[in-house]
This record gives sequence, C-alpha cells and structure tokens, in this order.
Amino acid sequence: MQSYLIPAASAVAEIAVKQSRFICSVAPVTSSVEHQQHIHACQQQWPNASHYCHAAICAAPSASSSYVMSDDGEPSGTAGRPMLTVLLNSGLGEVSVVVTRYFGGTKLGTGGLQRAYTQATLVGLEATEKIEKKVRKSAYLHYDYADQNVVSHWLAQYDAIIEQQDFGATISQRVALPEAQFPDLAAALKNATQGRVTLAKTSGD
Repeated sequence: MQSYLIPAASAVAEIAVKQSRFICSVAPVTSSVEHQQHIHACQQQWPNASHYCHAAICAAPSASSSYVMSDDGEPSGTAGRPMLTVLLNSGLGEVSVVVTRYFGGTKLGTGGLQRAYTQATLVGLEATEKIEKKVRKSAYLHYDYADQNVVSHWLAQYDAIIEQQDFGATISQRVALPEAQFPDLAAALKNATQGRVTLAKTSGD
C-alpha cells in the first residue's frame, strides 16, 4: 500500500430513527489513546445519552491490530461491528467514529440497530473531507557540505521529508519518502553527485 485516505478534519452528522437520535462524530486519530480522547469528547459534548458506540482504525486500513470497536451496552454485534465494517469498506485509515444515541422510546430490534448504526456511520463519513496520506519509508544520507544544495534540491523534487539531521564533519540525515520514489531518488542523487551521495534504506525495509 503506497497511500490511503484519512479524515482531513473532524465532522458530525445525525440521523433519526423512530425518535432515537444517532449522532455520528468522525475524527482523525493515530493511536488508541487519541480514539479514547475522541470518545470522551463526545461524552462531554452530548451528555446523558444512552450509548456511545464506537469503532476505529488507528493506523493504515490494513493494520488489523489497530482495529477497535464497542457496542457500549447495545446488544452484541449491533453497533461496533457494523460501524467497523463501514470503515473497512471505506478504505479509510487513521479514523475514529463515535455514534452517540439518544433513545427515543421505541426499541429497534437487532436488525434495526445494525441498520441504524450502519447508516449513521455512512452519513458521518459522507460529511467528512478526506485527504491522501502517502506511506513513507525511512532512508539515510551522509554527504559533504559541498553537496548540500544538490541534495536539498533532489529531496524536494521527490517529496522527501527530513526526519532527523546532524551537522558534524559531514551532514547525516534520515529522510522519509514514498517507497515507490526510492529507486528514482537514489539514482538522481548518485548521478548528480558523481556517485558521492548514496541513499540507504533503514534496516528491515
């Protein structure tokens, strides 16, 4: 996976089903801690609700270890699982969804609840602006100061982000760039500096 979509910002949408309110709050998150903070924020914003059901993918869409879901007291499998299924089908990553329910007095049954939480999540995602996140890999560079301008030029051309750098007898940098760009950037740096600068992947990549 070279890229995936993430929420650009938080969003809120609401549906009503048989007098029950289902308020869907969507937020960008990168950890389970941020997901818990999102749940807490919803509890503060909409107090005294009957349920705060939630689901999240706290990393890339393929990172199953980052999946979180909860029915928060609704019958098992009627809220968190349908919400997570919507997230998985959306292809989004780094996303947290909380559906706050105010009970309207009419029971919906398990099928009705599944449909309601699914629909609320879909509506919330529809209201959410998305942006693309490129999956980046780290690489290392070591070069003389005389090559600094050339290296900076090519790093910018290939959308490389400097994560760490050290200015000693030579310049050492750790950069992050889209994995697909690695061969082209490595070749460009080598050619532009007559072989003096090589781009090395981090161990394990």
